[in-house]
Amino acid sequence: MDEERPFTPDLPPGYAIDRARPDDAPGIAAVYEAAYPSDTDYPLVEESAVHEALLGDSNVATFVVATGGTVVGTAAIEYDSLDDGNAQICKLAVHPDHQGRGLGRELLKHRLNVLHADRSFSGVVYSAAVTSHPASQHNLLARGFEPFSIHKGLQEGYFGPTSESEVITLYTPSIDYDERDVYVPERYRHIVERTLASASLDLLGRRIRTVNTVTYPTADQVEMALSRARGFLWEVTADGHESWARTEAEIRAAMREEDVHLMVPVDANARHLLALYEPLEADGFSPAGFIPDWLTRDGEDRDAFVFQHPPSDEPAAVCVVDDVKALIDVLGWEYRVVEDADRYWTLEL
Repeated sequence: MDEERPFTPDLPPGYAIDRARPDDAPGIAAVYEAAYPSDTDYPLVEESAVHEALLGDSNVATFVVATGGTVVGTAAIEYDSLDDGNAQICKLAVHPDHQGRGLGRELLKHRLNVLHADRSFSGVVYSAAVTSHPASQHNLLARGFEPFSIHKGLQEGYFGPTSESEVITLYTPSIDYDERDVYVPERYRHIVERTLASASLDLLGRRIRTVNTVTYPTADQVEMALSRARGFLWEVTADGHESWARTEAEIRAAMREEDVHLMVPVDANARHLLALYEPLEADGFSPAGFIPDWLTRDGEDRDAFVFQHPPSDEPAAVCVVDDVKALIDVLGWEYRVVEDADRYWTLEL
């Protein structure tokens, strides 16, 4: 990212944004406690958790917005949060007494300015927007983010009693424009083309190879690694990182775990991994999107075709903006329109 400061700050009078200090921990915890419902189990309402997960983690840059010496908002950048070299825009919360003043917007702009000015960072920037808060989707899309995948019930229920759905949005200026072959079955070509067009017209120069296969990869070709803490399955080649999971058996074992949502990003630039598409579909995984530069392998950016396995087919309500609804349409998901609001749709997936 070339521009050092592409967004002009526009904070209301009396407010200031700074990098969080250790003595901000009580104020940060108080903001999370006020912003999240009391009947949920959001961990950062505890001061000790703020110290450990935010202020004490070298991979996390935490920021606060304060007025009159009181912390009233907070947000973070988490580096290497999904894969090497990326940065997640996350942990946003504004005290209810100070909402509606553009503080969430200013915290987003501030973090993007920090990333633009950081010459040591050159990876992809993303955010996982909870679909029960369409305002956050508007905020992200208005500042250069685009939706690339949507996941039903993937997040824990921090905003209510049930799991939250989320949409993965990428900051398009952070996407690498190197041409790479993309290998996907023909039936998914339209998903790849739609998401690449959303990222940039330049990305349409990538060659899309469409090959169908029904062959399982053998154990010495591909292994799968499951991170139980995150609920993600990762592919690794046999000569890559050590893995405790082998493709067929361990995917099915993970699927049997109660209330576990699985997200499988398949390296779309590796032709031999086409063999994963058919068995994933046969085992009940559904396509969730195509995300450019989502993976890093041997220092190279890789595109990912993402699948998800939900633990149940129970209907889930989501509030999504037009661009996210367009992605759902491209994915072919079935839904019922509950309400067409002024700036978002309420759907039942």
